[in-house]
Amino acid sequence: MQPIAYVYADDTTHSLAELGAAHQGLCASPPETSDIGLLLHTCQRIEWYAVAEAVPPTVELLDRSSVCGQRAALVRLAQIAAGSLSLIAGERFIYRQVREAASRLMPGHPLHGVVRDALILATRARQEFGLYAQVDYSDLPHILFDRREAEPRTLLVVGGGMLARAIAAAPPPGYDHVVMMTRGPRKLRRLVEGLGTVTVVRQSSLNRAMDGRSYDTVIATTNLHGDYQQQVRAAATGPHARDVVDLCCTLALPERPTGYRHLYDPDVLRVLAEANRSMADRALQAREWIAQNVEVTV
Repeated sequence: MQPIAYVYADDTTHSLAELGAAHQGLCASPPETSDIGLLLHTCQRIEWYAVAEAVPPTVELLDRSSVCGQRAALVRLAQIAAGSLSLIAGERFIYRQVREAASRLMPGHPLHGVVRDALILATRARQEFGLYAQVDYSDLPHILFDRREAEPRTLLVVGGGMLARAIAAAPPPGYDHVVMMTRGPRKLRRLVEGLGTVTVVRQSSLNRAMDGRSYDTVIATTNLHGDYQQQVRAAATGPHARDVVDLCCTLALPERPTGYRHLYDPDVLRVLAEANRSMADRALQAREWIAQNVEVTV
């Protein structure tokens, strides 16, 4: 196999705000299927893997030194997919993000085999060290929303991706109804079929779905381009809207209304760090184990 070179920008090289903005831009204009390399982008990282000399496709990766070698690339991808390098150790969403990044490769691309081996190794590492987040991104609404009120409440979840669906499937206690707002409700209705307490709407139908009830909002989307950002702002700051937890990679509400908390706020990051403190040793052990056992799957 040809040598693999990879280059990356993550929260050790860039701020979370910079990475989040780049991730949102890539979500707004998704890269096409590639016969050159694999582009992995999340709120916490942007990585480029290629089997030939190629200019990285994002400015965040320009002028950064690359690391070469099939083994090094395999170790890196496996450590990422296992959640051992994540802001939340053992978070469950990154595995699928690695797999989806590989799906944008042309059929027969040699990196398909590397990703396959990385995912196998990541699965083994998670099982070996119990690397499953005790508090994941989808759990933040449980922690951050005020639960002192006794009356049933309504939760608005903005987004239709895997994070939004996880929140809607298991809302915090006290929410008897969940409304999901998305630009493509037809597809989302199929995905959440069977969740009887979930209503899926466009922004234009939100007021009718809420029927005058007050609600808290979770923003869990990267789809904030065009006029949709204004629609999200209107939904999260309407006359019946209350607190907001923003899990978008950039500030969905730059004006920061009362009761608004963003994923990268210092107090939210402290909550995550404290909740996942017990996972730090497992993540380190998993990283070391992957590096030591990578030859087994090559």
